[in-house]
Formats: sequence, structure tokens, C-alpha cells
Amino acid sequence: MNLLAVEKPARYMGGEMGSVRKTVAELRIALAFPDVYEVGMSHLGLRVLYQILNSAEDIAAERVFAPWPDMERQMKADGDRLATLETATPLAECDLVGFTLQYELSYTNILSMLRLAAIPLLAAERNASHPLIIAGGPCAYNPEPLAPFFDAVLLGDGEEAILEVAAAVLESKRLGEDRAAQLERLAAIEGMYIPAFFVPSYNDDGTVSKIIPVKPEQARVRRRFLSNLDEAPYPTEPVVPFMKTVHDRVAVEIARGCTRGCRFCQAGYIYRPLRERSPETILSHVQKSLRATGYDEISLLSLSTGDYSCISPLISEMMSRYAHNRIAVSLPSLRVGTLTEGLIEDIKKVRKTGFTLAPEAGSERMRRVINKGITEEDLLETAFNVYQAGWRTIKLYFMIGLPGETVEDVTQIAALARQVKNQGKLSGNPGEVNVAVSTFVPKAHTPFQWEPQISTDEVLDRQYQLHTELKQRKLRFKWQDAPLSFLEGVFARGDRRLAAVLIQAVDLGCRFDGWREHFSQERWQQAFQKCGVQPEWYLRRRETSEILPWDHLDCGVTRDFLLAERENALKEAATPDCRFGRCSACGVCDFTSVTNKLSTDATISAETASEAADENAVRVRLRFSKTDAMRYLSHLELLTVFTRAVSRGEVPILFSQGFHPHPRFSFATATSVGVESTAEYMDMVVAAGMGADEIKYRLNEALPAGIAIMEAALIDVKTPALSTLIEATRYRIIFDSLWSEKLPDLCVQFMAHDSFVIQRTKKKGEVQTVDLRKEVFLLSASGSALDLVAGRGKPLEFARAISGNPELQSDDVRIQKLEVHFTAVHTI
Repeated sequence: MNLLAVEKPARYMGGEMGSVRKTVAELRIALAFPDVYEVGMSHLGLRVLYQILNSAEDIAAERVFAPWPDMERQMKADGDRLATLETATPLAECDLVGFTLQYELSYTNILSMLRLAAIPLLAAERNASHPLIIAGGPCAYNPEPLAPFFDAVLLGDGEEAILEVAAAVLESKRLGEDRAAQLERLAAIEGMYIPAFFVPSYNDDGTVSKIIPVKPEQARVRRRFLSNLDEAPYPTEPVVPFMKTVHDRVAVEIARGCTRGCRFCQAGYIYRPLRERSPETILSHVQKSLRATGYDEISLLSLSTGDYSCISPLISEMMSRYAHNRIAVSLPSLRVGTLTEGLIEDIKKVRKTGFTLAPEAGSERMRRVINKGITEEDLLETAFNVYQAGWRTIKLYFMIGLPGETVEDVTQIAALARQVKNQGKLSGNPGEVNVAVSTFVPKAHTPFQWEPQISTDEVLDRQYQLHTELKQRKLRFKWQDAPLSFLEGVFARGDRRLAAVLIQAVDLGCRFDGWREHFSQERWQQAFQKCGVQPEWYLRRRETSEILPWDHLDCGVTRDFLLAERENALKEAATPDCRFGRCSACGVCDFTSVTNKLSTDATISAETASEAADENAVRVRLRFSKTDAMRYLSHLELLTVFTRAVSRGEVPILFSQGFHPHPRFSFATATSVGVESTAEYMDMVVAAGMGADEIKYRLNEALPAGIAIMEAALIDVKTPALSTLIEATRYRIIFDSLWSEKLPDLCVQFMAHDSFVIQRTKKKGEVQTVDLRKEVFLLSASGSALDLVAGRGKPLEFARAISGNPELQSDDVRIQKLEVHFTAVHTI
């Protein structure tokens, strides 16, 4: 496969630090994420399952992501099948393919991936010669639009269940069982839903009349519960991508579940009960992960991180351990009212990682409806403290279209946002406010699952109202596109009849629907029309007596509780947080294994922070090679690799000053993607006390295969930058063997030119002129290879000029960077 033909080769390379490659395994599982690599590699659940499965000797777990459209086109042109990153095993040859269902707008990618793998879409068309196709994740709580495509779906926590699934599939494989027997085995595992074992029927008005279980003894499927988060496996040596990902940091789940009871929040219901990890376990996971990855940021994950019982002592301890190494801590899900001044001060010690506050609704009335439990006073006090601590921008997150919302409630969003901005002025900080507004989508297993979703026209009207009012108040506004919210709502509460629409949409070219630039409303309208489906029907109000498409799936929270919460919303009545008050009788807890588990002991055994490195700076100059798959790394990705390596290798790198400190190293040049090199150079500024040979050794231990430090030497700190010392670079450019007879004459012809001028158009449209002939110092040919010594200019530009073929592409030649000629000042 030609990776130079696609936009970001690092998405498809594999071979990252921490990846596990098992060429021999009795059971091969593909963990499939139906979105692009940098999104999927940011997902903690994928990392957890990858480690759990690969810890078993006879199981190989490998990764596969949705190829970006440029790669899909390339695969179709070359006749390639979708395969795993680790061993390039085609998905059709795996024993099991497991998809994570994170977002309704990724559904077309699932079908596209199956097609690219040459696996039949419909479960009914597959047999034991095909891999089992299963799914899990938050959207699994209403998988009905996808039900015809999946053999099985896991509801709930997967840490224990995934090994049981693997064991069942392995035993079935050993016995040579058919697909029916395989499904019987899976159905016996708690939390496993087999769509083929349930048959829905419909009334004349389109509503569900009944959901008939093929096996009456299994009329409902109850989700799987993990009772103790402290004992759950955690990936302390995860795969470290070469490229920047959406969440490029150590991520530790400090708690799962939530007791707040916000009535719009599906996660708050399907992840109950609340289970917290102990501070000791969290600190241990963080320490091991930082050592293994080299990341410079820790993200503490939960539905409401500020609610964690020991959050203040935990953050304080992390700062004492890691602040001197410029490692920041981010809390991505902070609830207004949980932020103390001390917590804010701790967070900002390294760098300010951003502040997002989520009032959800603009008016006090609407916050009572959704049981948000925060007041305007709470929000303004928090904003004041954040601005006073030095943050210049606060992002506020709201929703429109909540049940019972009025025009006045929407107006209150703009008014509240302006009051937040005013807190900046009161604190002496010219604070900015970014207002992000999404459209409320009713979700299954919530008190609002019966409520209607507002129409696209209503969404546009309210967005325009907000745009006008926020502009008058000089506030920035970002919103979610109305057609995207519409489609999300259709599939969030859809049924199996939407499967035909998905197939039609994929046939029409729908992919990456959650990405604005790839979403096509016109194609989706065609798909619905061709299938005779009225999508608006799925956004309607549901009667409480109606059978819902997901009623046979039990998330633990009872229907009676959800109905009672819906009534409380209508009455604007609060439901107390059961963390502090009495049990709200939601039905989840059995008060033995399934119950709220809090970390009540706030005593954290302190670890003495290591002394900061000696600030007497020295510079080390390195020569390194970049070969094999590493030639596909961009310059930015190479910088990321070295940033991770200095941390993993505990090289005492020094940092720049300012708002976002960076490691102090610099490269001589930015070598083009696809060029192999044994002559890459870089300088690092480190603290005195460690020799060049030790730095070389530590980096080589921490760098991936294909990148190796070849030489290292300490030089004077005041030595000029490498980029100013380069006189010329020597390349070998290897053509197809058909060029062997022509190249000598072409070299002579090129060198006979007085000049050979080309023009480059830069990103901003400006044109740069380069005389390639004046930049060539030596040129010769040997067989089908050019030996070139040149100054300014890219090797591919020289190859085009010398060959006389301006259409020559990177994949038409092989380029090797062999040597860099420096001025006499250079000392390595």
C-alpha cells in the first residue's frame, strides 16, 4: 500500500511504542473504532480492552480505524481489503470484530468498514466462516438501527465481560461450532444481547406492537456491572501514537457513574452506580503511565471530575510530584460549584489547560426542569475565581430545545453569558467568553426519552436568535449544525427499520457524517425517500404507554423511576443527589456488589518530589536516522516522538518560558515525508550533569524502531543554530530500473543549464522562486540512481527537474538522505 498517496500516513503505519504484535495467536480480535485514527486513539475504552485481551497468551487484539476518504479511494483503486494495524490481517480473517458505538453519526462508517473488509453487512448472511461482529459502548443501549448488522451487543462494563466473550468464541472455534451454536454461547454471558433472538413487530401507525423473545426465558437483557473500579485493569503502557491525537495525554478514569441525576444526561443513568478509584490507585496509574508514554499532561476523567471525593488532595499531590517537570493536570468535566479557589490555584501551576463550565440552560427555571442543581450565583462566583486566577477565556456550554423551553429561556442564555464576561472586569481581567450551544437530543433510558426533539426549523430560529443577542453583547458563538442534530435524534431513538436507510446512505456515499465537511443532507434525504421512511416521525413525542424499541434492554434504572423523574421535571421539582442524601430508588443498586463506592479516605501518602534538575544548561547535538516506516512521519509528528522520548528516557530536558512551556530542542531541517535518512540532526538544551553517551543510550531505549541516535556530543550553548550552518545535503534518488540508460545523459543535460528556475506557491498564496541549477554542486548517475549534492531545494523538485518529468510523485522514486555538509563551526 502506497502511504505517500494519502494525507496522513501515520494513521495507517502501525508500529507505535506500546503496540502489541502477535504473529501467532489462537484467537485474533480486531478492535474497530468507526472514526479516524486520531479520534479512536483518544478513546480510553479502546486502550483498556486492548491491554486486557493482549494480556492473554492465546489472544491477539489488534486495532482498525475508519480510513479517511483519501485512503478509502486508494484502497479501492488498489483492490486492498481493510486490515489491522498490527499484523495487516484482513478483518475477514479475524475471529471477531468488535465495534465501539460512541456516536450515532458514525454508523455509516461501520457499514463502510465492513464493506471494505468484504464482510457481508447483514448478520443473517454470515456464517461460521465469517468473523463474529459485535458491539459495545454508550450507543449499545439502543442498538436497534444497527441490530441487523451485529451478531451480538454487549451492554455495560466490558472489563470482565470481554474475556468471557473471548473464551466463549475460542471454545466454539475449537469445537468447530456453527454460527447458531456460537450465538447460544454468547447469549449465556451476562450483558450479551443477541439481536437475532428478539423479533419486533409493528402496529399500523408505525409504533412497536411487541418485541418477541425467541427464547421466552430471556425476555430482557440486563447490562453488565463492574463492582470495583480499583480492581479493574488499566493500561499503564498504552500505545503512544506518532501523530497528535484529539486527546494527547495520559487519561485516567477516576470515577465511573454519577449521582447528580441531570434528566437529559444518558451517561448519568447508564453508568450508574457511582464507583470511585482510590487516590493511591490513581497516583500509581499516573506514575506508570507517564514513565511509559512521555506525555506532559494528565487528564482526570469522570462524568463530573470536581465531584470526586478526594479531588483537592489528589490534585495537590500531583502538583507536588510533577509540576517541576512541567506536567499539567486537566479536569475536562468540571461542574459549577465544585471548583474551590485552592483547586483553581493548583490547576494553573504548570499551565492553564482551559476552562469549560456547563450551566446547560440559561434560566433558573430550566435548570430546575433538568435537575442541574446549580444557581446563577454559583456560576458567577466560579467565573470570578477563574478570571482572578489568570484565565482569559471561559467556555460556556448550553443546550437549546430542552423540554418546556421558551423564547425567554433562550434569551437568558445570552444574558447569563454576558454576566459571566462581566466577572472578568470585576476581577481586573479583560475576560472573554465563548458560548457553545448544542441542540438537545432525547436519549434512551433517560426521563426525557418520551419527549419530542424540536424541528430543524425551530433549531435554526433559536440559533439565529442567540446569534443576534450574543453579537450585541460582543460574545463569541459556536453551534452544532441543525441537520446533524436532526440525524442524531433519528438514530438515537430509532428502530430496526432504519437499517435499510443506513445501507442506502452508504450506497450514496455517506461517510464521516459527524464531520461537517463530509456530511451531506441531500444524500440522507435521498436515502430516507428511497426507503419510504419519514425521519421526522422518530423525533415525535412518545406516549408513556408506548413500547419503545429498546424496552427489552435493561440498563438497571427502572421505567417507574424514569417516569417519576419526568413528572418531577414537569413540576420543576428537585431530586436530591443520593451521594449525600437518601436513596432515590432508581433500581440500579443491590447494595452488596452493585452500589455506590466512594473514596472516603482523603489521606494521600505523599511522595517527595524529585529535585529540579540543575539549571546550568548545556547543549547536546545529535545525529539520528529515520528509516523504514518512520520515513512517513511528518516533521510535526517527529517532534512529538522526541517530546515523548525525552520524557520516557528521563533526559533532563529544559523548557521554554511562557504560557505553554515546550522542551528546548530544534531540528536542522524538516525532511520531507517519505524520505529515508541517516543524516538527521537536532540540538537539545539539557541540564548539566548527564553525558552525551548516556543521553544517546536513554533516547535509543525510548525511541521506536526506525529512529536511532547514531552520534551525540556536548557543544557550547552559544553555538549557532544548526539551520544556519547547513551548506549542502547529499541525496540518493532511486528511479525505476527503466531509467538506467537515460539518467547519465539527463545529468549532463541538466548541468549544462545556466539556470533552472521553478516557482513554489506557499499556503498563503505567495510565490517563491528557486533556481535549482545554482543549488546543485555535484550530480552523477549510477544505474537507476542519482547521487546529488545540493543546497536549497527539495529532493523531489530536483528529481523532476533532472528527469524532465514535472508529474513525478514521491511514490515514483525512493529518496535517501545520506549526508549533510556543515560549515566549520559544526562539531559532530
